Amino acid sequence: MTSRIEATINGRTFSLAMIVCVVGFVFFKRFYRDLGDVFIFLVVLGTLFSVYYNFRSIRKDPIFIAFFISIIIPVISWANSKIQIPELAKDLPSPFLFYDFFFFWFISYWTQGKTKRIAAILAAYCLGVIGIYLTHSTDFISDFSRGLQGSRVDFNIVNAQYTSLFAGFGLISAAFLYIAKLDLPFKFEVPKKLGALALLVFFILVTLITQSRQVWLALLACILIAPLAHKLMFSSRIPARAIILTYLVLALVIGAAANLDIVKKRVKAEESTLMQIVNLDLESVSKSGSIGLRIHLWSEAWEWIKKRPILGSGEEARELVISESETLPPNVRASFTHLHNSHLETFVSFGLLGALLIYFLIIWPPLYTTMLSSFPAGKTWSAFSVIVIVFWLVVNFFESYFYSADGIFIFSVFFGIIYSFKFAPIPANNVQLQEYPRKKYFCQT
Repeated sequence: MTSRIEATINGRTFSLAMIVCVVGFVFFKRFYRDLGDVFIFLVVLGTLFSVYYNFRSIRKDPIFIAFFISIIIPVISWANSKIQIPELAKDLPSPFLFYDFFFFWFISYWTQGKTKRIAAILAAYCLGVIGIYLTHSTDFISDFSRGLQGSRVDFNIVNAQYTSLFAGFGLISAAFLYIAKLDLPFKFEVPKKLGALALLVFFILVTLITQSRQVWLALLACILIAPLAHKLMFSSRIPARAIILTYLVLALVIGAAANLDIVKKRVKAEESTLMQIVNLDLESVSKSGSIGLRIHLWSEAWEWIKKRPILGSGEEARELVISESETLPPNVRASFTHLHNSHLETFVSFGLLGALLIYFLIIWPPLYTTMLSSFPAGKTWSAFSVIVIVFWLVVNFFESYFYSADGIFIFSVFFGIIYSFKFAPIPANNVQLQEYPRKKYFCQT
């Protein structure tokens, strides 16, 4: 009986059922949460069964080990806060505070680095984001039209930054859907490319009309790093002059985009504040406005980090930085609950110890996929890994996506794809398989 259950769980049908649940989770989670939760519950349950029968295969996985370490870190930071700031510390710690950072592992487990599965997840994400826009906006067409006319819109999602974040990752998804090689018949390949191109245009327009400078900056960073990363990562034979020419073309494109009225209006909105920052005249920076307020929030956070740099000040410290401030305006202390910077919030709350965990979870998947995997992801998905991590790190300098439900959802989807090559099926003639003939591998299809 046990062997029959094991054979079923390690079989093709069960694996396909699990990837269907993964796709269902990605599609429904943020606009039809109840159904999305059912799908992720099934994914987690199915994965636990598979892990039970294949524990030897995953017990040394660094991400798997990191989960157990993550339980300790909030407790240590809490204990430090009880000693250092007992009057502000929580009564009890939250040991499982970081558990949702590990959902990406479940997605990786069943995606297995297979291009068609990755494409299905990216398509589900793009369509799911459109579903989010349609279900949150009271009049999507009207909102979209106002955006094209120069108004800043957010489709009634948290704020325009989140709307733009969804669109930025949608843009990346559509671009890689377009270039992904799925070995489809010609009659399906053409609609695939046309559909991906339509999604790409749509998400470009949304990133423009939501007018989120952080997403523009992140996309700019991705565009600028892509040619050089391609040259360095793949030992490309493309001559240096071709790389230089590529950057010249990119400069022209970026220059043209910068001259759009929407972009010029948004960039110039706080031009004087930017000049004060460039001149290091931080005392003169206003405590109102998007950029000015962030500068003062970050300054307050830095004071807390200096006092408790190793273990941090506990999970609620990002709120305490604001509420206990003696310099921030009263309306900010009363209404703001985060620091608009995930990186600083990590150091404030959990110190260097917590930061090591968080950045390990961010850096290890793309590092493994692009450099350390025994089964290379190839140029397309290695490039995808680089683009995603650059985009993710940049946007989190200006918002607290590490610690928001929408941010964790996006992290789970895209880092789940990146790390999926960890679980790629091993070819029958692979040398490693011959060296360890008794080792079991799971979810092979």
